[in-house]
Amino acid sequence: MENRSSWAALTLFAVLFFIWPIAHTIALRNVLLFILVLWLGVQWNRERGRQILFAWHPVAWGLALFTAWLFVELLFTPFWREALGAIQGQWLSALLSGFLGVAILAWRGDLSPRAVLLVFFGTLVIEAVAVDAQGFLWMIHHGQLPHGLVGRRWKGLTAGPDKSNYLTNMGLDLLVAELSLRLEGDRFLPMNRAAMGIIFALLLLSSYFEAMRNGLIDLVILAAFLVVRFAYRHRAQFTMRRRLIVAGIVLVTFVLIGLDLAFDHRWDSLYATIPVAWNTAAHRQAWLNPGRTPLPLLPNGQAVSQSNYLRIAWIKEGFKSLFDFPLGLGYGRSAFGKAILLRFGPGAGTATSTNNGFLNLALGAGFPGLIFWYIWYFLALKGAANGVDRPNAYWSRALLLILLDTGARTLVDANMQDYMLEQFLFLCTFLAASATILEKPADKTRETPYKTGAAARPQ
Repeated sequence: MENRSSWAALTLFAVLFFIWPIAHTIALRNVLLFILVLWLGVQWNRERGRQILFAWHPVAWGLALFTAWLFVELLFTPFWREALGAIQGQWLSALLSGFLGVAILAWRGDLSPRAVLLVFFGTLVIEAVAVDAQGFLWMIHHGQLPHGLVGRRWKGLTAGPDKSNYLTNMGLDLLVAELSLRLEGDRFLPMNRAAMGIIFALLLLSSYFEAMRNGLIDLVILAAFLVVRFAYRHRAQFTMRRRLIVAGIVLVTFVLIGLDLAFDHRWDSLYATIPVAWNTAAHRQAWLNPGRTPLPLLPNGQAVSQSNYLRIAWIKEGFKSLFDFPLGLGYGRSAFGKAILLRFGPGAGTATSTNNGFLNLALGAGFPGLIFWYIWYFLALKGAANGVDRPNAYWSRALLLILLDTGARTLVDANMQDYMLEQFLFLCTFLAASATILEKPADKTRETPYKTGAAARPQ
């Protein structure tokens, strides 16, 4: 980057990335988002924009169909006012974030995509350090290691440990994409092994302090990706050293999972909770009015873990509601609450969300919306997978891991809303656009700053 406008834009991005997940910053992040979209959009490079759209037009069509369905749905849902408000306040903001991700690559200015990525990654590391600091300060104050972590789950600068854990996992996704390259003798990010090791340790420690059981999904995905990629890359000469590397990755993953199983005692009663929670008719008030009605008891006389019980009960009732209202009840985070209202009458329950991103989306958008959502999602997965061996492989690998990680967490956590949805779509479009348009080598002229397609491949 050589001009002041690019540095100014990068500074605004740094502020946006930092405050994006922090509570009570909605107005500020919306202002920054609007300024950046307007600034970069006005200086749109049509040629680069067409190149990106041509490469990813099936994905764009999937997102367009999903958006169109949300508006069509307003014609027959009784909750059209609430749905319209959610579309305007949540989905359109997410689409704007997605547009911003493309605009970075289609901007006429000299803004390095790698610099933007490093700034975003840096904010993720800062958030992880904040979580780690809270955990260490607690241990210093109490003079002991945390036991079980339940009730002592640190959130860093965000509104909760679940929100923080999404950021931690994003950081791990971006870092593992780089690690996969280095295991194959290549590199992309400008950091040495020591720096990578320290950042890896900080992120893993943050994941431990956040104590999000579902965060283990990401660790399994990352380990599986590294093992599969490494084994495939060296399949012709799978030496003893390489076998030990694979064994080390698997061992570390099992150790981390074992530590979580040992420290988080919510696992202890999960199996016994399943039949109790599945019998939703016997304990209807417990899941309809969480926190106001006593929880049912396990066969041994102990109360169920609220987290275990509510997740299972809400999943069952969420699917029942989906088949009761297959066309959806209108986009929004409280679609489950609307289903309860229609099924049981006014005042029947206070639950509004299933705490499951897949079911919340399905109840809001119905089966048609769900189909359109997964059309673009799987097309994006296919596009990312097709690019993992290309010259700009880092971007495709990072996109693939972000899609897999976020998609898996959607099945168990409510992560497709608010700034989490905005960050997800921003990263998807930014990484996809970066995978399409390669930065020029440092010694080339500025008249052709980007190369794409076949011209980008080494001769």
